[in-house]
Amino acid sequence: MRVTIVLLTGAFLPPEQEGQDYIDVGYFETPFATDIDVFEDSRTARSSPQGKLGKGNHRIEVEHLERDGAVKKSVKPTISYQHDILKKNDLYDDDDAVIPTFKTAAYDCILRFNSGEFRSHDVKERHFTEHKLSDDSSTGAPKKKTRRIANEIHVDYVLADGETLRLRGSKGDVWSSSGVTSGTKEVVVRLLTDDSLNESYHKNALDHKVPHYYLPNSDPPPMDGPRGGG
Repeated sequence: MRVTIVLLTGAFLPPEQEGQDYIDVGYFETPFATDIDVFEDSRTARSSPQGKLGKGNHRIEVEHLERDGAVKKSVKPTISYQHDILKKNDLYDDDDAVIPTFKTAAYDCILRFNSGEFRSHDVKERHFTEHKLSDDSSTGAPKKKTRRIANEIHVDYVLADGETLRLRGSKGDVWSSSGVTSGTKEVVVRLLTDDSLNESYHKNALDHKVPHYYLPNSDPPPMDGPRGGG
């Protein structure tokens, strides 16, 4: 069975150490009843065990389990993912004194991907509006157009018979492939976002070095660090 986790947004946090074999992604809960849409062979699946990612800056382990329960390692970032994801210096001047850093403690949860192949999807130009940190009003600057960036990141898995993929939070499984209908060949798990979260991702969860920030013109795309760094 093939399983794809679709990240419609998220902050791809810099590695904590050299040679790190996992990827951490900061996420916020949506205002919806569920944060997850699941499709089995292109049909809407039954609801997930919890449906909400949860708050409190807790960690959700994304784990591919072998038949004996061992967790597979490690992640596989493709060239498309590394190139196409939004970088902070697509918006801010390419200078350490200007580029904001991620505030890891600000996110509702941190998704830790212990494996999976990361690739870009829905690559296109985006427009961002500059806003004042002091009162959130527009600065009046022309809209900033990015290069072509990924508006989604897809994380792919192939599960052999007896293997399981799960999103395991502090209160148990948020979702697990063990609940997938027997005979299903392809599963898509979409982690949702909403326009109302724009400020959470692009203002509140960044430690700004300048008196302005940028908001996308619709749902916030995934964001990584500056090119060549975290």
